[in-house]
Amino acid sequence: MTALFLKEVARNPWTAGLFLLPPLLALGFQGRGEGVGLVGLYSGLSLLLPPLVLALAVPLLASREEWALLLGFPVRPFLAFLQGVLGVLLGLAPPLLLGLLLGAGLLGFSWEAGLWLLLSGMGLLLFWLGLAALLSALLLEERRALALGFGLFGLLNVLYGPLVVALAVRLRDYPLEGLLTLALLLNPQEIHRVGLLLGLKAPVLTGPVGYLVAERLGTVGPLLGLGYLVLFGLLLTLLAATLFARRDR
Repeated sequence: MTALFLKEVARNPWTAGLFLLPPLLALGFQGRGEGVGLVGLYSGLSLLLPPLVLALAVPLLASREEWALLLGFPVRPFLAFLQGVLGVLLGLAPPLLLGLLLGAGLLGFSWEAGLWLLLSGMGLLLFWLGLAALLSALLLEERRALALGFGLFGLLNVLYGPLVVALAVRLRDYPLEGLLTLALLLNPQEIHRVGLLLGLKAPVLTGPVGYLVAERLGTVGPLLGLGYLVLFGLLLTLLAATLFARRDR
């Protein structure tokens, strides 16, 4: 399964977008300092990488017809789905890593900042691939999975900040602050961004969400934020494989 999905991803010309995206974003942060460049590049990737990952992964993982054929092989559905996700990851990771290396070179990063950029980019890839896998296994229908995926992208990456701030304002006079903590934990991308800002002492404003993360969750370092981002992606993938194995196909 892994080789089949890897081949399908590698032959898709849009996969090259993962290589081109980081250096194009890096051009906008040249001469602004290492910390600003790192956080800015991560923030730009969090806005532009998810739609590309969804568009490349969901059509493969949500194909009911393809799974009906592939499951004719002697392999358990749970393992088959995990192998499919692994194939997509192995197809997407190399061009993204090369693009991140090129972006780090264009910005003149030190080895430490370059390593953080590589790890952060891979964390984003794992998170959104896990989300794509979950939606695919849940719906097994490409259009609906893509529509819901883009809707979640808009919620987590565009509307998240205003909604969390509005929630914090509304709940300040009520004993329901646990809801605010839950809302912060539901977006590991933002937790990692705040961890990068605080841990690397980048001269960039954290914003209201960053303030709330620091207030509710305490000191969040870049390693802790990255671990949470990667763990979230892995758990979503395992949940997706479990749902795929149990659903009535």
